[in-house]
Amino acid sequence: MNYHEGSKMNRLFVYLVTGLFVYSLICFFPQATFGDTVSNDNYSIDIGNIDTNPQPTPAPQVLGTQEKSPFTTGPNYTVNTSNDSFSVTLSQNNIDYGILSSTNPVVRTSDIIFSNPQSGAEILTSEDHPLFFPPQNLIQNTTCDNGACTSTTASLWTNTLTYGFGYRCDSQEANVCDPQFSTSNYFKQYPNAAAGQNLVPVMIGSENTSTKATITYKVNISGTQKAGGYYDNVMYLAIPNF
Repeated sequence: MNYHEGSKMNRLFVYLVTGLFVYSLICFFPQATFGDTVSNDNYSIDIGNIDTNPQPTPAPQVLGTQEKSPFTTGPNYTVNTSNDSFSVTLSQNNIDYGILSSTNPVVRTSDIIFSNPQSGAEILTSEDHPLFFPPQNLIQNTTCDNGACTSTTASLWTNTLTYGFGYRCDSQEANVCDPQFSTSNYFKQYPNAAAGQNLVPVMIGSENTSTKATITYKVNISGTQKAGGYYDNVMYLAIPNF
């Protein structure tokens, strides 16, 4: 899987500000069925008295580490997942940049740790909007020293006269971050959800491994930046592969 692919199933959302959420959805489309019994390791259908409008009964979702077990049933079916587990942990949920002064970049870090299920997993990311101070004040996302970095392209950012907000990812266990970050002081923008930009992968892990990476956040302002309390929400979306 490359850095521009993702799955739409079993999504676990992680917000730096708002905390952890788990969301899973299974959709079943009824079709005409003939015979007595259909089964394999994942399901068993007993054809006796077919309910043509079954209503699934999902089990409650558990935040954090989730040992997967049979998770939905109906009068015509029972679906089981594999017995592997999947967990995601942030070293902190809030990033405080303190008091900013012009041309003095502030750098903060946090760790993301996740255990990969049998088929591997990836983490996608975006921000809800650039750093914002109501009603209309923004610290725009950085374009790096040469104006080239975007949400998908990393570039060098060392000049103290280059302003904005950006991030980089450094692998601590295995090579899970974008290879563009292998060069020191290379940064990217977060995709801006308010502008309709899509989530992008920040970490990709192989199967049955424990993965850790350090996210470095950097912000730098000019002398004309309006004083105030700026904020944004960064989302990390963890998706197991199938």
